[in-house]
Amino acid sequence: MADSPSSPLSHSSPAPSAVFSTPSSTFATPFTAFTTPDLSKSPVKGSSEGGWTLVEQGQRISPNGFAHLDAAFTKGQGEAGQARSFEWETYHQVGTTDAQLRLRYKRRLGPTEVSYYLGSRGEGIEGGVNDMYLHIGFKARSSLMHPDRLLEIWTELLRRHTLLASSVEFEDYHNIRFCYDPPATPLEARKKARSLMEIRVGEDAQSQISTYLNGPRTLSDQRLAYLLISTPESTFISSDPSAEQEYDFFLFSTHFLGDGMALHATANEFFTLLAECSSIGTSAGDAGEEKEDSDASKQEIDASKLAPAMESKIMTKEKWGKMGWSAAKVEYANEQAKLVGGHAFPRARLGTRHTLVPTVSYPAEQTKRILSTCKLHGSTIAHAMFALSNIAYIRSAGTEKEDEKLPVMLYSALNVRPFLKKETNPVDWYHIAIGYYNIILPSFVPSSISPASTFWHRCATVKSQTTRAVKTPFLASRTMLMALEREGRSIGWEREDDERRAREAKKAMEGLGISGVELSQEEEVKEKEEEVKVEKVEEKDVKVRPKAPSTALMGLSMLGNLDGIYQHKEYDGIQLHSLTTGSRQRPGAILLFAYTFAGKLWISLGYDSNGFVKDAVEKWWDELLKGVDEFLLEREE
Repeated sequence: MADSPSSPLSHSSPAPSAVFSTPSSTFATPFTAFTTPDLSKSPVKGSSEGGWTLVEQGQRISPNGFAHLDAAFTKGQGEAGQARSFEWETYHQVGTTDAQLRLRYKRRLGPTEVSYYLGSRGEGIEGGVNDMYLHIGFKARSSLMHPDRLLEIWTELLRRHTLLASSVEFEDYHNIRFCYDPPATPLEARKKARSLMEIRVGEDAQSQISTYLNGPRTLSDQRLAYLLISTPESTFISSDPSAEQEYDFFLFSTHFLGDGMALHATANEFFTLLAECSSIGTSAGDAGEEKEDSDASKQEIDASKLAPAMESKIMTKEKWGKMGWSAAKVEYANEQAKLVGGHAFPRARLGTRHTLVPTVSYPAEQTKRILSTCKLHGSTIAHAMFALSNIAYIRSAGTEKEDEKLPVMLYSALNVRPFLKKETNPVDWYHIAIGYYNIILPSFVPSSISPASTFWHRCATVKSQTTRAVKTPFLASRTMLMALEREGRSIGWEREDDERRAREAKKAMEGLGISGVELSQEEEVKEKEEEVKVEKVEEKDVKVRPKAPSTALMGLSMLGNLDGIYQHKEYDGIQLHSLTTGSRQRPGAILLFAYTFAGKLWISLGYDSNGFVKDAVEKWWDELLKGVDEFLLEREE
């Protein structure tokens, strides 16, 4: 368990027991003043009431185009004509003097953030969908790994990226806000950082990943990020300061908080600070724990530099008016209509969702050959992974796959940071900034040409479709419209889930004979109608052309060359050697990762082992790896 805020990290002991966890079968979830896990998904009142008063709400400027796009939201909230804004607001705590002044900063979640937040709500096994993890295995000198030093680094990262130390206020589906309370003193900042950090001894990385993915939820509305440093060794620090030891770095974050690029950039910051020959974690820890700095003015921050909502920074056409955005909607609808796919892995419900993460890496020599082969054919490893996924599915499914007349569709996330507004004073980059695109490929392999020719042709097709998705002049408007569509769907699904849970709770309590919770006659009638409701449509009235199926086979996350983010040469005394990443999944989910790290190509699959017909995904995975050998590790002539 992580230590409580009142138990300081001591320099006198190489292994302070307050911050160490012993091996266990469950993931430790500390309960502290700073981390109060959600116990239900029921709406709760935010803290804007009861002691806090708004003193600055910004200019309330809506993102460009929202006046035309946000009509559905404003109509539902009785705010017709006034689209949402996503600016940070400043609050003062009522009853405090200037010397004791407490501040609070809040902003409304953007549509993309809302869509991920609503899907993640709840505790337990089913909660925390899309909660991300980043794991890095590394060796380090013991002299660098003192817990106080790690705490100081984490405290600094929380200062730089305030969403990591924020919470969420959920009032209703349309009113969800980030809430950040800046520490008044350095000591308070360390206490907060300690509540979001844990050190473990004697635990291996794979068991911890499995527990994070398949056990009770680690994160919550009050704990959006968490740092875990562990070692498989029996002691965290060797008695010899110059000795190297194995460690595992875990950074957990909700997906509505940020994306993969934010995770990796923050991890690079962590290891850069860890390797610096500075006083971090030495003198500062001793002095700070004993003497509290009471200068509350240190909590003053520039709210305009806090992490923004993606939608407030996406560069849409400023001159577009109502007609321009109407045309953008038509273009978006036409593009969505082209998304045709009719193939999926055969699903089953073999038990509670259980995510497995098989991972393979290729030695540096083979990785160079693979990348060289791709370059020779005018392709990249990302293009190749889409083509490999397609061919592996065709080969593994065989005659059991769906109608070959329908293509195979694959989906992926798109990094839109290059398309955000550039600012003189950059804002915090730890926030989510992604769009989405799809790749459509044939569901058969022609017998008239060689498999290699088919593969490289499909790589070229993937490249063409990817280029078209990235370079379209409508990328910004598509991103905005997709964000609003996903938000609307998430609100609808969450409302249905909450209503269903409320009915089930009432029935359960009624069955126990608890008075005052019986369903009303109207509710009973409505529920029965929903259960037996049948749409009757006369044949002569059916004139609508059937919509083409848009089933996606799976998702791919192509992270690229991560060695361009991690500055390995600057990590003196530290050697990063392995990396895996992923997220908690919904039942029946499957997502493929590919990236280069530490000079190696890594391919990792996260999938629900209980969500598909037995061996269906495993056969596909085997064919995918065979395809790497067949097409990417071709012999040099």
